[in-house]
Amino acid sequence: MGGEARPPVVRLRSPAAPRPGRPGQRELSLLRGGPGSARRRDPASGCFVSDFVDVLVAFVVMSVVNAFIVRRIKHVLPGDEGVSLARVYVWTLVLRFALACFLNMYAGQTAFAVMFWGDSATYDDGGWLMSLQWNGQGILNPYYSGKVSGWGFFYLISSIYYVFGHNQLLAQLVNATIGALTVIVIYAIAKDLFDAEVAQWSARFMAFFPQMVFWSGAIYKDPIIMLCIALCMYAVVKLNHEFTLRYVLLFVGASLALMTLRFYVFYFVAFATMGTFVLSQRRGVAASVGSYVVLIAVFIGAFSFAAKQETVEQQRSYFTLERLQITRSDQAMWGQSAYAPKADVSTTQGVLSVLPVGLTYLLFAPFPWAVHNLRQALTVPETIVWYALMPALVRGLLHTIRTRFRPALPILVFAASLTCAYAVFQGNVGTAYRQRTQVTMFYFILMAAGVVEKKRRAQERAQPALGTPAFQAP
Repeated sequence: MGGEARPPVVRLRSPAAPRPGRPGQRELSLLRGGPGSARRRDPASGCFVSDFVDVLVAFVVMSVVNAFIVRRIKHVLPGDEGVSLARVYVWTLVLRFALACFLNMYAGQTAFAVMFWGDSATYDDGGWLMSLQWNGQGILNPYYSGKVSGWGFFYLISSIYYVFGHNQLLAQLVNATIGALTVIVIYAIAKDLFDAEVAQWSARFMAFFPQMVFWSGAIYKDPIIMLCIALCMYAVVKLNHEFTLRYVLLFVGASLALMTLRFYVFYFVAFATMGTFVLSQRRGVAASVGSYVVLIAVFIGAFSFAAKQETVEQQRSYFTLERLQITRSDQAMWGQSAYAPKADVSTTQGVLSVLPVGLTYLLFAPFPWAVHNLRQALTVPETIVWYALMPALVRGLLHTIRTRFRPALPILVFAASLTCAYAVFQGNVGTAYRQRTQVTMFYFILMAAGVVEKKRRAQERAQPALGTPAFQAP
């Protein structure tokens, strides 16, 4: 299950080198055209003014977009519920926008970039070069060629740069907004499965958990992957009791978009939804089967139209135990926090033997008592809170199985299957911590259900038993 975008061995430029630009166009490098922030540059060169303009454009554009989103939230959810969710959404944006500015200011420093910027540079450079190609410049783009997955994110970043120039901060703020929109989708899923109180807790977990905030602050593709997954599950949940064309199109569109971002997650979504759709229906057998046939036909038709045969064949080659072993060994070899490096998952017996260890690391790493670097140290407070929420997760899972099993079945199957898959083929703590965000958002719903269930049980026990009044009215 490879296909992730990785920087080439030789970078096209150093962090301090100037970026290529369109003929006659000033360099639009935002807050980092070189080491340090914009305020350290020479204003006489014109870069300071360009940077200020880019920052202004980024905030104006995204402020308009998010003002519209906040207005829609209050319109769709009138009253206190809409106001409360809009407030959470705004604070979600504030955290992510602040982090985006901080990362943008210091990403030009090599040590900082290696630790926190990661493959944002890959999508930044690759998207910029692609936008130059669209503008008619004959430039080779080594970041994009030969990709079987992740290429959709290059198109997104390139579209931004093609319209607004190399406005890196704008790309980050778009990513931050995508992360905030996922909070809204998770809220909608939790409300449909449970109620508004569970939905509010789910949204808070999504909005303020550090791992969710961090991946939305740079130019990582994780936020849009999570949004596509959440949209797929939301569409399926709605289709369970409202089989309409708009939800069918939403599911198909989000699924195909997911295929361009992380293809193997697309197959897990398809497996979880198609395999459980009839069982999770709230209608009769005939209506359920009819809906299933229509959904399958539309899905296969869209997939056949959008996916090239050679691309599908390439993707299928990743779904073998031998390829899983290569991927896992590669992560264990190059990662600085490898675990079970000698594990062999090329056989069924090997997969079963490594699964318990993999699940432990995927769900609970990085361990606070085994911190080796600054990045892991920064996750310690979050990890402690995560551990404290484990009883709520178990309680919420049991409550869901007892009371909401059928409508929640697609989500449960997806989360369980992808969790087990990641447990088998992830080989280092850093990658496991990053990839589990794709299922963590559904764990948050279960945690929220567990928190609310415990609260309600406590309230029921606190209420005095209703019986004969102590004093009879005369």
